[in-house]
Amino acid sequence: MSVLEAVAWQRVVVLALVLALGSPAWAAAPWRAVTRVATPEDRALLERVRGQSSDLPVVLESEAGPPLDASPGGAWREAEQLASREDARAVLWFTRDGAQLRVSVAAPSTGHLFVRSARVEGPPESLTWSVGAEALALTVRSALRAVDAGEPLGEVVAPAPPPPVVTAPPPLPPVAADPVVTVPVEGAFVQVGLHVALDGYYPRGQQGLSVGAGWAGRVLRLRAQVLASLPVHLRDEYADIRLTQGAALAWADMPFVKAGAWEATVGLGAGIAGFWRRTAARASEVEPTPSRGVAAFVVGPAVRMAWRLGPAFALEATLSGEVLLGRPRLGYATDGGFVLREDGASVRPRLGVGMVIFP
Repeated sequence: MSVLEAVAWQRVVVLALVLALGSPAWAAAPWRAVTRVATPEDRALLERVRGQSSDLPVVLESEAGPPLDASPGGAWREAEQLASREDARAVLWFTRDGAQLRVSVAAPSTGHLFVRSARVEGPPESLTWSVGAEALALTVRSALRAVDAGEPLGEVVAPAPPPPVVTAPPPLPPVAADPVVTVPVEGAFVQVGLHVALDGYYPRGQQGLSVGAGWAGRVLRLRAQVLASLPVHLRDEYADIRLTQGAALAWADMPFVKAGAWEATVGLGAGIAGFWRRTAARASEVEPTPSRGVAAFVVGPAVRMAWRLGPAFALEATLSGEVLLGRPRLGYATDGGFVLREDGASVRPRLGVGMVIFP
């Protein structure tokens, strides 16, 4: 290889290195700076700063809100929170004090605060205002360039946070033989709601109010409940029977599904159902019997679904099936016989909805 060829190859290599180092692939990665915009003048100043800093690898973003100087915790604390929330290396804000306009550039990662003031008069975008705004924007550009170089301007107002300590992950705990069980919160509760049941006496069944109180334990839910129903009238051409029903039940439930705020339980209940009858004759040949009450034994299962909306409140839906032993049969007594009118259902489904309060 001749001397001329060697010189030519050296020039080619140098040119390739220059192009590679000057290409965008080697350019610094852009970083973020956030400006608190409290007034229309702040937004106009931000546009001037963007124009002066367009050659820097910084993305200037804005966040509308009150001035940082008016923050109860102080401007620096608010700037730290804003930088952490927006993942920004610098935070800017402007403060108007008469004819003076002050700009603050905070670098929370190093604890530096750069503050400069300039005389900026006139309405925004006017000639006198633009002169002062451009001077202030150049000052901000210098501060942003220093942050980009890793040498922020200004005074240290807070110590820089310590670098993160990288530690080895803790050893995994040994696998326990028993499964991990999520223990529900224990405590007393009260329940209020509405219920409807198909009782076989009235076409639309019975509707009314339910109230209860109980205790939620680790694996058992105990509850005492009282059901009160609206009275219904069973009328025909002979009589008007007014029937009122109620019940007092005790329940024991166990959870079988728990997912987040949802919990499903299954349980068994037993108690006493009361029937109060009053008869009024509608035909002259009918002699009503005196009013009376009848009690029947009730037992049956229930499935409940609860949605926990907070530590002290939940919504609950219940579906139960009640078996009645000793329910009353309504009819007419005749010479030597009995004419059945309403027999009622021996098994009646009941749906309830309500709220559960944990005091």
